[in-house]
Amino acid sequence: KVLATALASGDISAAVDSLRPTHADYHKLEQARQNLTTLLGQPWLPVATGPAIRPGDRDDRLIEIRRRLTALGDLSEPEGATTTDPSLYGGPLEAALPAFQARHGLEPDGIIGRGTLAAINMLPIERVRQIDATLERWRWLPETLGERFVLVNIAGYELKLIDKGTELLRQRVIVGQPFRQTPVFSDRIRYLVVNPTWTVPRRLMIEDQLPQIIRNPDYLKRLNMQVFRGWGADRQRIDPATVDWTALSKDNFPYQLVQDPGPQNALGQIKFMFPNQYDVYLHDTPSQGLFGRVDRSFSSGCIRVEQPFVLAEKLLSGDPKWNRDRIRALVDSAEPKTITLPAPVPVYLQYWTAWVDDKDQLQFRNDIYNRDSRLLARLRETPSGNTQRLTPVSVSHQTTGGQ
Repeated sequence: KVLATALASGDISAAVDSLRPTHADYHKLEQARQNLTTLLGQPWLPVATGPAIRPGDRDDRLIEIRRRLTALGDLSEPEGATTTDPSLYGGPLEAALPAFQARHGLEPDGIIGRGTLAAINMLPIERVRQIDATLERWRWLPETLGERFVLVNIAGYELKLIDKGTELLRQRVIVGQPFRQTPVFSDRIRYLVVNPTWTVPRRLMIEDQLPQIIRNPDYLKRLNMQVFRGWGADRQRIDPATVDWTALSKDNFPYQLVQDPGPQNALGQIKFMFPNQYDVYLHDTPSQGLFGRVDRSFSSGCIRVEQPFVLAEKLLSGDPKWNRDRIRALVDSAEPKTITLPAPVPVYLQYWTAWVDDKDQLQFRNDIYNRDSRLLARLRETPSGNTQRLTPVSVSHQTTGGQ
């Protein structure tokens, strides 16, 4: 239909442009890409590795670091000011460096160490390609995300709740480890479970739990885990002391481990369900200390939410039967309880290593799963003279589910 209209009007260019995403964030990132291309002709000599540079230090590498941050827009000297000693770490550079670190997902400690030097040494063309990978992923999304939706940026370790274009909530999240990656896909959150049990996925039982049980006979009791033989309605609860755990293996494991509700439950006290083929969902966690880390890829594929009950309140705000006190009363009961949302809420699990934030700052994050390079390689493939376009399923990685 689009092509027929384009041929009839004689304006094919406008027709092609009409197919691009209309999201404001997509166009902001396009503009940031255009700005970055102005640096492609500039010299970008690598800054040498060496000892970390701290405020007050003198180091000849600071001369090139100043030039680099100025070109990137992170450092601006006051008009008419001159730096008496460009090899001295102080002045405006001392304020600019933490901001540069923060927008690259680094600890904003102001220390120019290995990670900060790596970010400074990234070539502009490498950053342009990083943006290209994110722009491509934007094209996989529907034309509209809906009036109310949850967006998780896996690479950015962040969750947002958007309602009619307004950001109602932003929280830190923990995502899958590189060898148990959180997949990219979209679905709808349909219900919540307060005081959930955790049925340990088979792979985790064998790879994670079995070695722990063998080393520590009290492991199952300490974590309030029950052992069942078989599955479904016919499964039977058994005494773990009667099991020869050392004789079990991936080819011989007829048991199921189920963790009871409670403060030690791996899913915490609430989970957000959108049934999917990956067995991935959002949930609470007892390991709150991990949210203070810069790198938050610690889970087995699911997304751990920093303040899940705040998210639950927001999602249930359209139902007068639910409020903070009633949700808390359910938690205190220690009994599992399912709460159906007034209407399903779309959830998008995305993988963006570049974006423009609400303060118009261009943000970059590490490609923790090495997906950008694979995506860009596929986009450059031309087996029949045409660039290939990936579909979202090409980067959806099977996960074990669980925590």
